[in-house]
Amino acid sequence: MEKSTKSTGITYGIYLGVFLILMTALAYAFDLSLFTKWWYGIISFALLITIAVIGVKKAKTVHAGSHFSFKNAFTAYFLIVLIGTLIATLFSILLFSVIDTEAATTVTELTMETSRAMMEKFGAPEASINEALAEMQTNNQFSVMNQLKRFVFSLGFYLVVGLIIALIFREKDPNKI
Repeated sequence: MEKSTKSTGITYGIYLGVFLILMTALAYAFDLSLFTKWWYGIISFALLITIAVIGVKKAKTVHAGSHFSFKNAFTAYFLIVLIGTLIATLFSILLFSVIDTEAATTVTELTMETSRAMMEKFGAPEASINEALAEMQTNNQFSVMNQLKRFVFSLGFYLVVGLIIALIFREKDPNKI
């Protein structure tokens, strides 16, 4: 792994982390119900992919004149996503588990209300709705352990996306047939 790939990945990973922290802080400051909106997650995902693609493109331009392999592309992407989501997760842990645990309770209640409305809209039986809501209540989504689990699982998903992005940005080795 070349130094330029590493440094580009780290730089853009920090950018990603800052942007994700800003999204979380703004949602926290303006309206906690934003955390329950489906489009909030889509915007976060789009932001992550956009910054990661920009970072991989930058790493490729830094490699101008030399072969930009699949490994280089994937390494840059991996570092960006790892650092960015780790920063965002640590901020979320700090915010919801240390600074304002009441906000975590409020978001959980809002999520339960949203889930109930959606399940009723799709015609789920009342017993299933109550069971799902009881599970939500007992399983604190903002506990440190659950946030770390979410980080690991989302990182796994993002890595699959990263394989595709690395395939797109890699250059075929001109020395191989």
